[in-house]
Amino acid sequence: MRLRQRLGMEWLAVALLASCVVVALTYWDSLSRFDNLVHDQLSAIDRPVAQSDILIVEIDEDSLAAFGKWPWPRTRHAELFDQLANANPAAIGFDILLSEAGDPDDDAQLALSMAGNSNLFLPLHFVFPGSNGAEYDVKQPIEPFSAAATGLGQVNLVFDTDGVVRRAALCFGDKASGNEWPHLIEGIYRSVHGQPSPAYDRLKDCDKKLLMPFARRGGYQSVSYAALVNGEVPGAFLKGKVILIGATANGLGDQYPVPLGDGGTLAGVEIMANLYGALSRDDFVIPIPFALQLLSSLLPVWILLIGFWRWRPRTTIMISFGLILAILVASAILMQFALWFAPGTALVGVILVYPIWGWRRLQATSDFMDSELQNFHRSKINIPIMRSELGPVDVITGQAEQLTHAISHVRDLRRFINDALSNLPDPMFITDLDGKVKFVNRLAQAGMEDGAQDLALDDMLNRFVSPDDRQEVKEYLDLKSRPSKQDYVDFTSLDGQIFAMRRAPVLSDDGTLRGHIHYLADITEVAHAAQQREEVLQLLSHDMRAPQAAILALLDGKEGDETSGRIEGHARRTLALADNFVGLARIDASEFAGEDILLAELVAEANDSLWPLGKARDIRCEVDDQSDGAFVSGEPSSLYRSFVNLIDNAIKYSPDGGTVTIMIRVTELDRQPFVSVAIADQGEGISKEMLGHLFERFASDDSLAHSSIKGAGLGLNFVAKVMERHGGYIRGENRRDGGACFTVLLPLAPYLEEQAE
Repeated sequence: MRLRQRLGMEWLAVALLASCVVVALTYWDSLSRFDNLVHDQLSAIDRPVAQSDILIVEIDEDSLAAFGKWPWPRTRHAELFDQLANANPAAIGFDILLSEAGDPDDDAQLALSMAGNSNLFLPLHFVFPGSNGAEYDVKQPIEPFSAAATGLGQVNLVFDTDGVVRRAALCFGDKASGNEWPHLIEGIYRSVHGQPSPAYDRLKDCDKKLLMPFARRGGYQSVSYAALVNGEVPGAFLKGKVILIGATANGLGDQYPVPLGDGGTLAGVEIMANLYGALSRDDFVIPIPFALQLLSSLLPVWILLIGFWRWRPRTTIMISFGLILAILVASAILMQFALWFAPGTALVGVILVYPIWGWRRLQATSDFMDSELQNFHRSKINIPIMRSELGPVDVITGQAEQLTHAISHVRDLRRFINDALSNLPDPMFITDLDGKVKFVNRLAQAGMEDGAQDLALDDMLNRFVSPDDRQEVKEYLDLKSRPSKQDYVDFTSLDGQIFAMRRAPVLSDDGTLRGHIHYLADITEVAHAAQQREEVLQLLSHDMRAPQAAILALLDGKEGDETSGRIEGHARRTLALADNFVGLARIDASEFAGEDILLAELVAEANDSLWPLGKARDIRCEVDDQSDGAFVSGEPSSLYRSFVNLIDNAIKYSPDGGTVTIMIRVTELDRQPFVSVAIADQGEGISKEMLGHLFERFASDDSLAHSSIKGAGLGLNFVAKVMERHGGYIRGENRRDGGACFTVLLPLAPYLEEQAE
């Protein structure tokens, strides 16, 4: 149990740590580089086909060789637009910033040529941070050009943390408020198709970064800027196409890293061609929402965490690899549905949680084994644990070897206990907490052909206990209804044997109840002997008392001679002997059954019964009751007989004409309330030889008694037994002014009730 609790705490700590790590990594997008790498590999599996209606006009090396060093005079661009005006393309995107004024005549000529083209779109650019504390500055084409263009659009690129362009935003600004700048390519798409792109319509926030699928390098058609200006490109080839004009020569600084898997770059105009293709195909890959990303990252981690409690380590590591593969497959499948699940965080969570849990589980198990082995060494069971003879080893190996030896010895001990229980001379069986029989020894198994293993306790009793005694046995086995002082129950078996059943708890090392042991002692001969003893007691109690009582009845009221007196004395002695003997025998054999008794009244009755004996010798018995009606819990008959014995002894040892004093009062002993009854005589006291043996059986000193009848030495022994049975005390001592005094202490009834509770 301690190991389970320790592992539970360790598991909870690992679960919290792993969950916090996953949440943190997801929130801060800390594994974006890894996720981007996975995305690049997955996107390379199925690249889209380049759109045939897109034509790139490249300001390439050939154009620079033909027209000279960049930048060119704006009249050169005017020549280009003049050529395009005659070709009637679907739309034109001019990816060259015209935010600064040039030669006025050149600017005027270029603006005029632009105006001759329909669906011409010019770029604008946002600069971060802006000047004078502004968030950004907008670099727009100067007035002649912006007025000649059909529309403007922003061309800012989106770079990931690794500096690669994978994403694009279809606008900049707030879509909901209408304060937005659509992307240049979004504007061209609207001009060609007469409506916003499907991707733009779906987005609540158009500045959300969408993952672009890139066609293979060189997939889009292109012509040289110089070839177009020189009239080498037929007008029919240009008609109806979306023409994107931009710099592709390496020296012009418009090259950017892209996820094509070759580590190369693409010109800005080529990136815009891929963006237009994605808009036309509507195949952008959209990252899943943050909440779903977080849940998807936590799910495999928690599957593995839960599996730690259900699977073996070998199975767990196989499941771990399976989860890693499942995460990657899920990311690939979702990408086919234009959704992007970043797998990095989930993978790290799975990869992280397994070694941490393995480490903590190993540490907890090692600590537990060390603790248990130490406890085993300290145990009282004399089973030596052999140390390893293999030389130095690591801690875990050493613990495992010690545990192996310990288990071997425990196995031997278990066999020893099993053999010992099986060969007990009396039947016994063990039940679990559900009442199922889990072990029976050889004698309990005898006569049960189908066995008793896993048999219900009631069924076991039905096969062994006689019908008349089954209910009593079941009540004994029910702890709720079991009397507190009953530690066994007698019953007769089906074959007529008499057994005493005892039940004892089976406890674990930490005191937890695991079951019960039921032991059946064969008391057939003892029961028969008890029956015979009871018959003897009946003989003494009735058949012997009856003649003596008849003798006393015949002598009562008659003046007799010395012989009659001796006969009466012997008759009384015989009666007292029979009463004391029977009383002692029944005290030892019966259960205590007390009731509330007014003690002063009981003592008075005992005193009244001896009035004729005292009157015969002119002895007065004075009762001083200061108990204020105190009650004790006891057996009236045995207490009555005890006080009769004590008062009788006081009369017997008192001189003729003497006084016997009986004092009843409430006192305390060890802060507990008692009723005290002191019976004192005026005789010669107790001899020194008898003081230490007063309450022993057959101890008697009649040398000082005023009677010719010697006592049997059972009276005081009987009184001592009765007081012990009632939780009281008795003491005998000599008085300073002469005579003996016997004091009885009995607990008050309320005290007994409190003790019972």
